[in-house]
Amino acid sequence: MLASLSLAGLALTASTVSALPRAGPAALESNHAYRSPSRQIRDLAIDTSEVYAGLGKRWTDTYQGNLTFPYGVASGDSYSDSVILWTMPRKLDLGGLYGGNAWPPICLQWIVSSNDTDFTEASMVQNGFVQTTEDIRYAVKVEALELKPYTQYYYRFESCEGPELGVSPVGIFKTLPAEDDDIAKLRLAVFSCSNLPFGMFNAYGNAANHSETLDFVQHVGDYIYEYKNGDYGDGTALGRVPQPDREISSLQDYRDRYASYRVDPDLQELHRTLAWMAVWDDHEVADNTWKWGSADSNDTLQGQVGDYQFSERKANAVRAYYEWMPIRQVDTDDKLRIWRSFKLGTLGSMIMLDTRQYDRSETDLYYNTDEIIAVSGDSDRSLTGWKQQQWLYEQLQEHKEREATWPLIFQQIVFSRVNYSIATGGTTEFNVDAWEGYRYEREQILEFIEGKDIENVVILSGDSHATWVSDLKRENGTYNPVTGEGALGVEFAGSAVSSPSSYGHGPNVGIAANLTAASPSLQYAEGQLRGYFELTLTPSNITADFYGFADQQTRNSNVTHMGSFTAQKGANKLSRPLNGGQTPVYGSLGAGKA
Repeated sequence: MLASLSLAGLALTASTVSALPRAGPAALESNHAYRSPSRQIRDLAIDTSEVYAGLGKRWTDTYQGNLTFPYGVASGDSYSDSVILWTMPRKLDLGGLYGGNAWPPICLQWIVSSNDTDFTEASMVQNGFVQTTEDIRYAVKVEALELKPYTQYYYRFESCEGPELGVSPVGIFKTLPAEDDDIAKLRLAVFSCSNLPFGMFNAYGNAANHSETLDFVQHVGDYIYEYKNGDYGDGTALGRVPQPDREISSLQDYRDRYASYRVDPDLQELHRTLAWMAVWDDHEVADNTWKWGSADSNDTLQGQVGDYQFSERKANAVRAYYEWMPIRQVDTDDKLRIWRSFKLGTLGSMIMLDTRQYDRSETDLYYNTDEIIAVSGDSDRSLTGWKQQQWLYEQLQEHKEREATWPLIFQQIVFSRVNYSIATGGTTEFNVDAWEGYRYEREQILEFIEGKDIENVVILSGDSHATWVSDLKRENGTYNPVTGEGALGVEFAGSAVSSPSSYGHGPNVGIAANLTAASPSLQYAEGQLRGYFELTLTPSNITADFYGFADQQTRNSNVTHMGSFTAQKGANKLSRPLNGGQTPVYGSLGAGKA
């Protein structure tokens, strides 16, 4: 019942398939899931030489039984010539011949095709062979190379012993345009804050239903939540209790939590149909994380969750994130890094920041709110860390020098000033867990944008579980909220996929109107619907269309188009009148509505 593996794990063109040499270790090495998320932090890698040695003479003996693909397929981190492909097969060993999942290894062939129904050599563009083992819970991540720019491809995985023993769903992805390609239009879907027990992922389903009109998906964090069921959302009645049913802290805990999420049909379908670029927020590790802890954990015995102090817990979370998400390994220094960038042809640049896990100064941990308010403007506080901040400046300068149009800064938390006193009963004016708690660094970034004449800046945010549309302005700068004159760019911040509103449940148009009245640069606020937004980039303008769902208790497609907001090239502000002069059904417009 065991088969001998005689195929390499290297990516190959269709023309070289017949010339494949026998190479066992290469089949493991080609699986990026064994690697560390950071090239310089070796401790987070799974040593493939040890895996190979552990298999001994049995390394050629691979599983010959039936395979299933319960978590589907995914693609991500597209470049103009390559992409990351992901899956996680399971053995269907009904006869118990293999004694569970411990061994032998699973061997898969992956195929990239120009045709969604033909995966033979006639349509094959790239293929390769890869092994995976229980050490990484049979995760598979490979890089498909030598692809054409801005081209749609199809892919699938199948058993090395033949597709009749197991074949994955067919996935779809596009490559990015080449750096100097002039593209007429790109469309991106932006998501955040998907909490399994709080309700259905209808936002993912809506985007998947018209994925043929989109190019890529961006997720700016809180892809999973770490809580025990009932602590922040109770999924019992919906059959959406996350596993394991406790606050997670071990590597296996985080792996199992991702598995709970990835069986959701709408999430799985959106991963199948589009390539993702994702970054984490706090809940991929724990609530309100900063560099040395979170709201309920730190590196002391008292701050331990389960058997793990914060630094160990964070390492476990990062390892699991890398195994489950189709992201690339990144160059790094001495810390866990996920910040990276992508070029969207001449249309723009995608700059993805980590405002949570990398090098963040202490944040609001609920018991220290007054202390953080008192120091929120101090110059020694940093949200991104000095190295990441300098990297951001370099990326913006490079974007300007190559004369691309839209510098898109994807990050987690709300950047603009929002006066929350109306929504919080007057107890707290500003959310100091957002950029408002790091006002000096925010001013530095805006000063750089203004001083270096960086045009058309767009900041994309999540985290807050509400929708915000703002002009970017200096804290004490000259700004006209009616016309937008004095703005340095725009911010689009999306609602949550399912997590509850940051300012209450149910109708809240009155709260939204008070929020826009109290926050001059805030030009649209909405907190009732759960949803996401889509960005359309053209050489002359960028438009954010916001979509929302009122019902998260059932799986449905009853979507509301909440509003459409545009910025023209060179204007560095939202176009007036806001939302094309239309009064939105939900939420409230700011002073620029006229």
